[in-house]
Amino acid sequence: MTVAQLNEALTTRQVADLLGMSITSVQKMVEAGELEAWVTPGGHRRILRSTVDQILRARKGATLRLVEPEERMRILLAEDDPIQTKLFEAVVARYKFPIDLTVATDASMALVQLERQRPDLLVTDLMMSPFDGYHLIDILERDPAYYPIDVLVMSAMDESAARQKGHLPDWVSYYQKPFDQSRLLGYLDSMKARVIKRARNQ
Repeated sequence: MTVAQLNEALTTRQVADLLGMSITSVQKMVEAGELEAWVTPGGHRRILRSTVDQILRARKGATLRLVEPEERMRILLAEDDPIQTKLFEAVVARYKFPIDLTVATDASMALVQLERQRPDLLVTDLMMSPFDGYHLIDILERDPAYYPIDVLVMSAMDESAARQKGHLPDWVSYYQKPFDQSRLLGYLDSMKARVIKRARNQ
């Protein structure tokens, strides 16, 4: 750790303000290794400014359409492959029910978006850099605030290999790439009923 890096260190509160997140969410990002941090001799946590700047730069690449929340499906796609993103966007464009799609290219950007908008559905790849889908799902599993969010994993690995490589909860749905578009549309149909019910019960 250089002197310059120490001088640019941020507090947890400063990082939360910069990212527009809660202090608890920032702490979870530190625990997951998504933010580089250390503890001072006085017992205070400090976070490296450059890792925060990396997330802020990545956030600029997110695609977000702001819309009315009533009876609309909000989907967050965590995918670092532009081709797979285009394929998913094409399926969403064909779907008749209104969908608001946000795209994040890694797990850290996805976590920022999860804190900001709380989508109905998270669709995530597993093998992403620098932070992967396993870290993202682990954070969701440990925080009750995220329990209402459905999770669909789409990965090139077959499901048994993916579950051996890392922890995937039983409540996570799994599709292997290349995904079947008709199967995905069927999944969205089942999601639509739940989204409408939630909207009308609000």
